[in-house]
Amino acid sequence: MKRPLLWGIIALGLSIAFAYYRVPVWAILLCSGLLGFLPLVVKRIKQTQIIFVLGIFCGGIILGYGAFPLTDPMASFYDKEVLVTAVVTDYPIIKDDRMVVNIKTKQIVTTKNEALKKAMGLKVTIYFETIKDQPVFNPGDILAIKGTLSKPSGKRNPGGFDYGLYLKSQAIDGLLVAPSGGIDRVSRESSLYFTILSIKRHFETQCDTYFSEDVSDLLKGVIFGEKDIGEDLTQSFQNAGVTHVLSVSGLHVGYVFLAISFILITLKMNKKFWMLFLLPALLFYVALTGFVPPVVRATIMIVCLTIGQGIHREKDPLNQLCLAGLIILCLWPSQLFQAGFQLSMGAMLGIILFYEPLLFLCKKQRNKKSPRIRKNMGPIIEGLILTFCATLGTLPILLYHFKTFTLLSFLSNLLVVPLIGIFLLAGMIFLLIAGLFPFLALLFSMPLAFLGKSILVMLDGINDLGKALDFLLINRGGLTIVESCIFLLFSFLISGYFFLKSRRVKNTVLAVGCVLGLLLILLPLYPKNLVVTILDVGQGDSILIETPSGLNYLIDGGGYLFPKASEISESVLYPVLYSKNIRKLDGVFLTHNHVDHCQGIEELVFDKFPVQNLFMSINTNSETLLNQSTVPVTLLEKGSVIQGKDGVRIEVYSPSGEISPKEDDEQNNVSLVMCLSYKGTNMLFCGDIEAETERLILNDMKAESAEKDFQVIKIPHHGSKSSSTQEFLTAVDPEMAVISVGAHNSFGHPNDEVLRRLDEQDINTLRTDKNGAVEITSNGEWIHYKTYAD
Repeated sequence: MKRPLLWGIIALGLSIAFAYYRVPVWAILLCSGLLGFLPLVVKRIKQTQIIFVLGIFCGGIILGYGAFPLTDPMASFYDKEVLVTAVVTDYPIIKDDRMVVNIKTKQIVTTKNEALKKAMGLKVTIYFETIKDQPVFNPGDILAIKGTLSKPSGKRNPGGFDYGLYLKSQAIDGLLVAPSGGIDRVSRESSLYFTILSIKRHFETQCDTYFSEDVSDLLKGVIFGEKDIGEDLTQSFQNAGVTHVLSVSGLHVGYVFLAISFILITLKMNKKFWMLFLLPALLFYVALTGFVPPVVRATIMIVCLTIGQGIHREKDPLNQLCLAGLIILCLWPSQLFQAGFQLSMGAMLGIILFYEPLLFLCKKQRNKKSPRIRKNMGPIIEGLILTFCATLGTLPILLYHFKTFTLLSFLSNLLVVPLIGIFLLAGMIFLLIAGLFPFLALLFSMPLAFLGKSILVMLDGINDLGKALDFLLINRGGLTIVESCIFLLFSFLISGYFFLKSRRVKNTVLAVGCVLGLLLILLPLYPKNLVVTILDVGQGDSILIETPSGLNYLIDGGGYLFPKASEISESVLYPVLYSKNIRKLDGVFLTHNHVDHCQGIEELVFDKFPVQNLFMSINTNSETLLNQSTVPVTLLEKGSVIQGKDGVRIEVYSPSGEISPKEDDEQNNVSLVMCLSYKGTNMLFCGDIEAETERLILNDMKAESAEKDFQVIKIPHHGSKSSSTQEFLTAVDPEMAVISVGAHNSFGHPNDEVLRRLDEQDINTLRTDKNGAVEITSNGEWIHYKTYAD
């Protein structure tokens, strides 16, 4: 077995994933048994190597269950008022009327004297009314905090962000909300880490003192990976495809290493003694950045490389990468699921696998005409090749996590990254000068400020170019298994790993390529099911319908009753659509014109997301959507039908009458009520209708003898007491009910009486505030469902 560390990190990753996804014990034992039998089948594999891999696999299971325990030790403390004694672990971030600070608990006590004496990480949000009420905390302060403890939310929608898992990777286990008056400083503790944090804060203050806000944010971002920077700056880097320069990573450690190496080479230091200077400097920088995994990974690789050179061992970057990954996952198992760790490892893997072969092929092509004269490629071409290799390694991960990728990132990386390197090193020199020779700081800050402004202007130019060339932006979800195989085959093919002069290799590659191509063409033709997803949009409604023939419809788009930092389309709708590779909507239905239903639709329409048809009630009063000219509008009434070729039928049950806009306070009762039918499956979507409209629908159903066997109902008006009457529920008699409702909403939805009626009728009831999005699948005969938050 060549490179046992490679097999070791694969085994460790699998075992942690098994623990996280609660894979049955029999499956874990089966994998262990198969590993144990490998030496009997493959003679080249030694028993000692298998024992090593098995040991890592078993150790990974233990680490995984330690990081993701079967029972949450804080479960009995959630949603209760608690008194927490804890130490502050970082400087607080202040935004508007609140302060966010990370703490490590010493003790948690409830009002009933239930106690948990265990070190748990908490993110505390402290609200204050005025600046005078704003508390001041520093790392090392021991606080007594009275507040309400809650569990971080997980992934709640398809393609959604798993906030709980993200916090877990930051060593944060829960959330605490407290008023400023509920906090007392008890005492203080000291440590080397807290001292380093105070040095970091001093450096950041120097940045704020000598530079404008945007340049200061840029400098703090590239040196320290500071997260408390302007949203506009972060968005600008993201649009240009160079967000990674604001997240301290191997790139930054590489620049620090080059700077220290240059000094040591200038001093003619023997490489055997480099570690005496490199290790303390790198460890200090790692501590300054908060021990983020990409920095730890890069530091481990540099240390391995330096030690190898010192003892004259041949370097093996793949082994170094695997060793770094093993150490990080042993220390922080939850990093396996984090985009930062995956992107860091993917970029390095792409460079290790593809850079040298591609560079060799390019040199060979360049020197073909004059083989006696060996020409180098030059820094621009080599930079492009390096960027291309890193992109190959990260593209599938970027699409999976962020659902977007811009081809402009090749240009922006080539232009911005070298300048960022100069800016980073110059910034570090400036901070040293500002600390040792303050009288020189102002003079040195001027060229640095000019460089920072130049980078920002360049980013603005790249972003403007990106808007003009929007076809270069790829929006889609992660690659399928077949697409991943094609991507890998293509990557290794262009890198020269397969020498196609050999007939056997050529035929093998051709055969594999043909099979994968056929699968890519034929799999979409395989019969599909109807998929209906009731999305979790908080206190609102949004339902996505995917038909067997590939048509996609959206009923309502959700919306926020109170201002939020991001739009509902950005936080929910686009991630859902892109994760399902939906690039256009064949129809969008607005049940009625209330913000918790229409806001998301307005955002999609005015963002010019491709929408073929916009369907609204004959009683809608949405002038915004009626007057727009981007999407054709059709007004629906009782009896209107949208019929698909695949047998999917959407029939409107209400409202009826003439085209007549109703006032806002009448919109609920004139909501579009629609029945979705597919063969023997029927689902009823009720908008926000109340008892009055429910009676009209029942009368119409009885008069027309049109009673259907409903499997699913979307409960009207978020479970309000004015809807879901006993008569209506009895007549519809569904197998399953879904209530779209926001957690802890101020309206008291869903009403206890409505829940009681559903329970008495033995209807399986799901709620988006508790279960997250509900995805219902049907082939026309049976229905299955899954929830996203359970």
